[in-house]
Amino acid sequence: MNQSTRKLNDNEQKNVNLAVDFLVPYVHSIVEISSEVDLPIDKFKKDIMNLYFTVDLEDRGRIEASAKHNNFDFSLLYTGTRSFVLKISGYDNYLGFIYMETNKGMNIHDDLSSGNEHVSNEITNKFLRNYKSPYLVTETYKNFITQGKSFI
Repeated sequence: MNQSTRKLNDNEQKNVNLAVDFLVPYVHSIVEISSEVDLPIDKFKKDIMNLYFTVDLEDRGRIEASAKHNNFDFSLLYTGTRSFVLKISGYDNYLGFIYMETNKGMNIHDDLSSGNEHVSNEITNKFLRNYKSPYLVTETYKNFITQGKSFI
């Protein structure tokens, strides 16, 4: 059987659902903050830190921030009002999932050489299906925001 068409087992399906329940509102929150017009730099830093990002570098209005939650690495480059690059890379259970969004649009794919493409492909498909339409703020996301710790 071809690995890319391999059916997910129950544990993998549960993990994919948790990942999407977390990623959709989290990414939306990051993009919403990064796209806000006339946002003072101090307010941007406060808002992004409320999403459990660490500001790694700040130089003349340019901010590099990162976070590591639920088997995903998040990297954000913010260069001012509505100018940003967000990159998300899955690791461990989500190896192969790669997402990038800028103020110009998004690019999402799964890494076919990861050996985990059946999982990353499922995350990609579910993420796109849920991200493009109105979504509910999930219990998974609410628990993350209130507790501030990874759970996957």
